[in-house]
Amino acid sequence: MSLRLGALALLVTSLLASPLAAQSDPGRDPNAPAAQPAPANQPATQPANQQQNSQATPPPQNRQGTSNQAAPSPATNTGPTNTGSTNTGSTNTGPTNAGAPAPRAQTPPPRDPDSNGDADEEEEEDEENWGVFFIELQGGYSFVNLVQFNAENFIPEAERREGSGIVGGLALGFRIYGLTIGARATIASYFGFEIGTAGLDLAFHFPVPVVQPYIRAGFGYAWMGDADYMDPSLSQTDVFGFEIDAGAGLDVKLGRVLSIGAGVDAVFLNMTRQAIRDAGMAGDVVLEEDGDAIGLQLRIHGHLTFHI
Repeated sequence: MSLRLGALALLVTSLLASPLAAQSDPGRDPNAPAAQPAPANQPATQPANQQQNSQATPPPQNRQGTSNQAAPSPATNTGPTNTGSTNTGSTNTGPTNAGAPAPRAQTPPPRDPDSNGDADEEEEEDEENWGVFFIELQGGYSFVNLVQFNAENFIPEAERREGSGIVGGLALGFRIYGLTIGARATIASYFGFEIGTAGLDLAFHFPVPVVQPYIRAGFGYAWMGDADYMDPSLSQTDVFGFEIDAGAGLDVKLGRVLSIGAGVDAVFLNMTRQAIRDAGMAGDVVLEEDGDAIGLQLRIHGHLTFHI
């Protein structure tokens, strides 16, 4: 019985002594957690950034001067987060340099849809230099055979039906992008007679800057006779018809308003002789009846053109 009372008194004494001892220790915080022992396998060296952090900022201490911070795990980087790098565990993904702007991709300059615009503008300017209106003077050599292809009761063989001589002409009109439209008249003088033509003319000039080849065609009125230039009323013109001509040549630009050139023309003549009353016959030709012939005229000429 005495042993049980002694053990009970010892237990009560120990329970009362514990809170008193805690209150008697002024440096200990009753709410502070107990310090955890450091692991036995902690490495001797810490990462460089952890050492710098530990040197820069000391851990908080309690009233007794002991650190309340638990020892870091060797596989976890507890250093301050660097905006230039990302640390996940023990893996360093490398610097990202978030402050520097991202490089721009170099894109080629946009292509001009009118990449051939410069060449087109040069052609348009060149066409403008040739002017809008033109006046052409020409002169050269001509050959004609009035019965080259056919003759029916035309004129007697004793009369001159072919010859060679000089030819002159005048043309005028307007020009649109290398296309010229106008009128042309020529007069060719042969021994004993003349051949004249007058009609519409159409030509295309190839767009070459300085030297321009061209092709042309035309049709109109033709006549044959003995022209009296002093008194046109005395001219004998009783053979006339129509003509179709074609030609080619080139023009050489000398300046803003002047060019020279050369060309060759072929003219198909369909000439009709008018009947002469009470004229009888001349050889195998009945002069009292109409006659007809298809001939050819060739012209080789140079020309001088004024562009306005």
